[in-house]
Amino acid sequence: MGPVAVGLSRSIGRERLVQQNDDVPLYRYSSASLAPVPRTTFESEQIRERQDLQRLLLNDLSILGDDLLAITEEYGAFKDSSRRIDILALDRRGNLVVIELKRTDDGGHMDLQSLRYAAMVSTMTLDHLVETYAEAHHVEVEQAKLALTDWIEEPLEELPNRVRVILVSADFSTEVTSTVLWLNDNYGTDIACFRLSPYRLGDELLVDLQQLIPLPEATDFQIQQRRKVTATAANRESGRDFTRYDLVLGEESITASSKQGAVKLAIIAAHQAGVDIDSIRTATRGHRWNAVHPQEGESVQDAFVREYPESSPGHRWFDLEIREGDTAWTTPRWGGADTETMLDALARASRGKLRIEWSKNDAGGRA
Repeated sequence: MGPVAVGLSRSIGRERLVQQNDDVPLYRYSSASLAPVPRTTFESEQIRERQDLQRLLLNDLSILGDDLLAITEEYGAFKDSSRRIDILALDRRGNLVVIELKRTDDGGHMDLQSLRYAAMVSTMTLDHLVETYAEAHHVEVEQAKLALTDWIEEPLEELPNRVRVILVSADFSTEVTSTVLWLNDNYGTDIACFRLSPYRLGDELLVDLQQLIPLPEATDFQIQQRRKVTATAANRESGRDFTRYDLVLGEESITASSKQGAVKLAIIAAHQAGVDIDSIRTATRGHRWNAVHPQEGESVQDAFVREYPESSPGHRWFDLEIREGDTAWTTPRWGGADTETMLDALARASRGKLRIEWSKNDAGGRA
């Protein structure tokens, strides 16, 4: 086997984070040794901030999280201000996400800058979001509305006031990391920091992306706790429903599934139990299902984009693994107000082949 580049991760505690971060070494593996790969800088590699790094992130925000939909870049529709947000995104809960990018080794003043942007964009309405998406993606307003509706987990009458922040930089100064930790711990902000480190390996440029705040191993717990508090307050004020469901699918029991997760699991289980596809479609708005025909080596999603060029691939299920010959099926991500109706219909369609039962989870309410 030839030499490869490998990254050795470190556990970084809170005390370490509020110090200037040392280089995390990347090593080139061979049968004889582990040789360190020299770190370089984006500036010396002539990699630009907006034209290069921002463009690549905009093309694939999943690098920062699989719940991010790019709305636009260089957003600056602020009254009496010429400031611009590098990337404006939307998560599946309908929260706006401000993404700021720096190629410097200290992060500059991006913590304070991003807070200003978050405050300014928090007044954005759902209608304006739709218009912004339509303009940036060169689609009609109705197409943009459908894409955003499909993306968001639960129906929204208006955007939440809460705004998430993601900071991406070649490194962060003590001032930035200390400020972010303090804000997250004491004021419930949702600010994440990602370090983007370039390394030169011969003719190749490698980029190591590490999440520094929140620590990856603590992220789920911290975010869930924070969002539970926020959602509880939001539910009282807005009446939004974040109900969770317990399921019985044959011999399997599932606890505290989201609305979308409950419907998806029931669809997959019914298909695997031998329930015919027409019955499953009838139970779940069959007219919204789409048949695609993947070519050799082509994914279901790519086939959908090819066969339905006018439709947004956002907020759809491409991993149901429901096929008939060379036909594969994809659907919108069901849930919302239709959850219980669809679960009941799937239970009826599956009688004699699969036991489907559901109940509301009393400990639900998590956003």
